Order: sequence, then C-alpha cells, then structure tokens
Amino acid sequence: MSHASISSTTLWPNPKTTLTSIPKPSSSSIRISSSKKSKQIKCALQSHSITNFPKESPFELPKSNFPDSWNIFQKISALALDAVETSLIKQEQKHPLPKTANPDIQISGNFAPVPEQPVRHHLPVQGTIPGHIDGVYLRNGANPLFEPISGHHLFDGDGMIYAVKFDQGEASYACRFTETQRLVQERAIGKPVFPKAIGELHGHSGIAKLLLFYARGLCGLVDHSQGIGVANAGLVYFNNRLLAMSEDDLPYEVKVTSNGDLKTVGRYNFDEQ
Repeated sequence: MSHASISSTTLWPNPKTTLTSIPKPSSSSIRISSSKKSKQIKCALQSHSITNFPKESPFELPKSNFPDSWNIFQKISALALDAVETSLIKQEQKHPLPKTANPDIQISGNFAPVPEQPVRHHLPVQGTIPGHIDGVYLRNGANPLFEPISGHHLFDGDGMIYAVKFDQGEASYACRFTETQRLVQERAIGKPVFPKAIGELHGHSGIAKLLLFYARGLCGLVDHSQGIGVANAGLVYFNNRLLAMSEDDLPYEVKVTSNGDLKTVGRYNFDEQ
C-alpha cells in the first residue's frame, strides 16, 4: 500500500522509519535510518539536473496582445485601466517599498521562484532506496507566475506543488503550478491583474488597486466570482482527495498521476455543502 507524505508530515509503511536531511554540496541527500541502532541504510538522491535550472528567467513573459475573446469595448477599457495602473505604480516608485512588500527581498535567495518542471524519471541515486519506501513526498509553496510589477510578499505567490515519487527503488521529480482560476485568467491576459493581499493592499494605493480590480471585473476583463485564491497554503488529504489550500478561497483538488506528474482537477466546493 502506498502512502503520501504531505507538507512537513512524512508517512511511510514502516512507522519506525524516519527521514532526515544530510547536508551535501550541490546535491539533495536523504538518509533513511531505522529505530534499531544495529541497522542503518544510507543513500543519496542526486538532483543536479533538477535544482540547477538554466539561467533564464523563471517568470512567464508578459503578453502584449489582448485575448481573442475580448470585444472592442473590452480592449479599449483594458488600455485605459492599464494606463491608470501604470500611473499608480509610478507614484509608488517615488517611495521605497517596505521590506515586507519588496520583491527584491521577499523572493530572493532560497525563496527565489523556479519554473515548472515536467516529471523526470530514473533520477541518479547513490546507494539504494529501500524497497519498502513506496509513495510520494509532496510540498506546496508560493511561486509567482509573473514577475511582480509592484509590492509583493512571499505569501502572495501562486501555488506550486513539488512531488518526489518513490517506486521500486527509483525516484522521479516534478513541480507544477496549481491551475487556480486566478492563475488561468492572468496567464490568458498575460500579466498580473489580481490584487496581492499582503504586498499591495495597503494605504491609499491599495484602495486604488482594489477599485481598479473591480473596474476590470465590471468591464468583463476578469471574473472574480470563481475565487481569487492562490492555493499556496499547504496540502490536506481529505475524503480521498489531495487539496491545495488557500487562506482566502476554497481549496483546489490536485492529483498525482501514475507516472509521477501533477494535474489540477479544479476548485473543490465540498459538494456544495
């Protein structure tokens, strides 16, 4: 029977088995040790090809054209509202951003964003992964799709799930965005248009951006009726469903495919209960 490890909790078939990290230069290592001192198994999972991404921007590039579904009124409205937004941002740039909303601080170093990674199989392993380790380790975190154009807090990023699957002594890895309504709409428009609750909604400019967002909604440029959450607040396994949680929206159901990849099923409303 396979067991899934969610967030910081690790569940294996053998309850006496623990998983701890071993520092090692330029590689991710795992160490499996039994509660019995007489037996110890060591192995390292090499991940050079995964963690060392090309030196290209991890952000999706903004689009300069409008969605094909927009009519002439929506296109004119978008141009006008974009001009208002540009003016607001220029006013903001006259003053330094606080550390809690400065993207140069909030998403740098270990918290820097990464691009999506399709599943990779047969990762190099030093040693042997015990055969009884059969399951998936999952982690959810914030990872902005587009480069921030204004204030941004770490928790404002779009939800991305990382999966390491163990199967018969081999390991695979994948990381994918959770396809929230917010992310799908922003990807179609080609720029971030939903307000960021922590990084942007403060002071008079925050009120102005909130009004700008609702103006876009009235013009039919965005639809906030299906939620505005980013689904980056952890994972919960509930009623045979893996749910990516939001602090301000319903969760999104995500599935781990048979080959170790990740797929968003959709927004989960608990059967309208």
